[in-house]
Amino acid sequence: MQHATRAQSATADRKALDDALLKARQLRHQPVGETAAPNETALDRRPSPTVLLGTPGGMLTRSHLRDLGLERRAIDAVFRALPVISLPGYSRPMVRVEDYLGLIETNTYRDDRVRPCT
Repeated sequence: MQHATRAQSATADRKALDDALLKARQLRHQPVGETAAPNETALDRRPSPTVLLGTPGGMLTRSHLRDLGLERRAIDAVFRALPVISLPGYSRPMVRVEDYLGLIETNTYRDDRVRPCT
């Protein structure tokens, strides 16, 4: 009889833990604030990299550059070529949108000049 009670208690504890984890997941993806759309989460409200490219003073992280289609080696080259912003207490380095667009423009070769060989 005592063994059955212990098993029921363990089952109840496991169910309570599962319920708590489910609730935490739901809260994490719950809309934020009164202005959120019915199915909008906090992650959906982050500006996309294409929106950031048109934002004066915008900052781009490695993830933004990856979302723009750059591979890891190209992202590394961008961060080597540009001034990097590293905020205290924040682990993600960033580059300014204006600097990135300038780098792309400077290194875009049209019919007006010849691309250097490396």
